[in-house]
Amino acid sequence: MSIAAMTTDLSVLSFEQIQEKLSQRMYSAQKNYLAMYSTWWGGIVTDPTLMFVPIDDHLVHRGDGVFEAIKVVQGKAFLLQEHLERLQMSAAKIHIDLPMPIEEMKDIILKTTEVAGSENAMLRLYISRGPGGFTTNPYECVGSQMYLVVTTLNTLSEEKYLRGVKIGRSAIQPKDPWFATVKTCNYLPNVLMKKESVDRKLDFTIGIGSDGFITESSTENIVLVDKDNSLVRPYLRQILKGTTMIRTFELAQELVVRDLLTSVQERDLTEQDLVTAREVMMIGTTLDVLPVTEFEGQVIGRGQQGPVAKALLDLLRHDMKQGPKATPVKLNI
Repeated sequence: MSIAAMTTDLSVLSFEQIQEKLSQRMYSAQKNYLAMYSTWWGGIVTDPTLMFVPIDDHLVHRGDGVFEAIKVVQGKAFLLQEHLERLQMSAAKIHIDLPMPIEEMKDIILKTTEVAGSENAMLRLYISRGPGGFTTNPYECVGSQMYLVVTTLNTLSEEKYLRGVKIGRSAIQPKDPWFATVKTCNYLPNVLMKKESVDRKLDFTIGIGSDGFITESSTENIVLVDKDNSLVRPYLRQILKGTTMIRTFELAQELVVRDLLTSVQERDLTEQDLVTAREVMMIGTTLDVLPVTEFEGQVIGRGQQGPVAKALLDLLRHDMKQGPKATPVKLNI
């Protein structure tokens, strides 16, 4: 079949026809999209069919941008300042100038969240190199852009926190140490890790470096309580510095005072450390503190939520609602 024959039935669509088709192309996930701010639009939209970015933005065709995911719990944005500082650091590492100062970004984030009108939400913040062409040349872009999408907050069942989750060893090569510490939008290895966990009917898989040391999961940090009752996280050489993990470790000092832990440490961890640990936990923005009770078919600890995981989860959730790291948001509800 010739190209001419294949395209005879295609129409050149008008702006009005595109608008009509957008209203017909709704899909189930869009019911979770509450509001979007875009520097390209210069304002906020609440219609999910209008939540898009230019096709030639380097964010789209090269993954050339950085991002953060921020949780809003009971009307408070948790670790907002810390997320914005990490965003700024990631952008600086790949030589993207923020389109505005952090304080101005914060005002826009809070205003967009107010418009979204949900006291529990996820803030998905992206900084792109910007539109301007389809090559790898960063200098073709007209300027960096900010896109913020506020979505509903989907949480795990409480049963997951009581029974724990199953994890396995990832076959995906961990990122180069330099790239691992930059939260770029080039997340192909992370996507493949999530795919393999779903394909293997596991909750998560975790990376193992060429040196045999544990790295991280698709979007979560992994920590453990060792046989000496110390809370341990891996060195961050090849791991993204998780804002929720760092805050959790700060809060964990209270458990040392209460003699629930002997110490809080950072050191290299192996698969053997996982299977011999008293407790293993995944920590992340969407998960909080989630116990791991099985690794590659081997039961960890008592095979259920341990005392440290429970205590850390309680401390963290209290901190989200009432702690000094929670930024209040005005809500139109």
